Amino acid sequence: MIDWINGALSTLAASINVNNPRGLAAIFLLTVSADIGIPFPFALDTILFFTTYKMGAFSLPVLLIITMLLSGSLLGTSIIYWLSRLLGTRFANWLGKRSKFLQRNLEQFQNRIGRWPIPVIVAARLTPGFMQVSSVAAGTMRIRYYQMVLAIVLSFIVYDGTLIFLGTLARLGLKDVGPEYTAWIVFGFVAIMAAVFVTIHLVRRRRIKKLK
Repeated sequence: MIDWINGALSTLAASINVNNPRGLAAIFLLTVSADIGIPFPFALDTILFFTTYKMGAFSLPVLLIITMLLSGSLLGTSIIYWLSRLLGTRFANWLGKRSKFLQRNLEQFQNRIGRWPIPVIVAARLTPGFMQVSSVAAGTMRIRYYQMVLAIVLSFIVYDGTLIFLGTLARLGLKDVGPEYTAWIVFGFVAIMAAVFVTIHLVRRRRIKKLK
């Protein structure tokens, strides 16, 4: 099983290049879907982390992944933003009927976004579950589009920059580790990411209960 995962990960890293537009298109579409609200837990994170670990932070595959991730985030978030801006509360109410989480948090988020839109949106995009809430709130409140774009870029630098940094640390610290341990490294990374997300979620729920 581990050998199969190692082979799949190595094939994935090697397939990310300008001669494989399908692989790049898949990363782009996954990113667009994630920003719209269709999650693929840890898939894109693992791809970026592992490719950095395997190929190096300044390698062409990592640069191509970064390009796909950023352009996909810009497109996916822009779709939600402009639909919310053009359709206003009708679109927000339509989404709220399909997502109790969004309906429950949208008004609270709108109250925070007015004075400092960029840092608030950046913080929301870095918080699990709040990316779409921030996009809808920014659109319905008609936050300037350049501010939305700047928030996307800044959150991208923080989040994906952290993944690249972790991948680089793993590459430097574990360069003498045999390839048979590669899958375990990825498993460890996913476990750490999952623990971080669960911790943030529990802390946020506790804060909401205190506010209520």
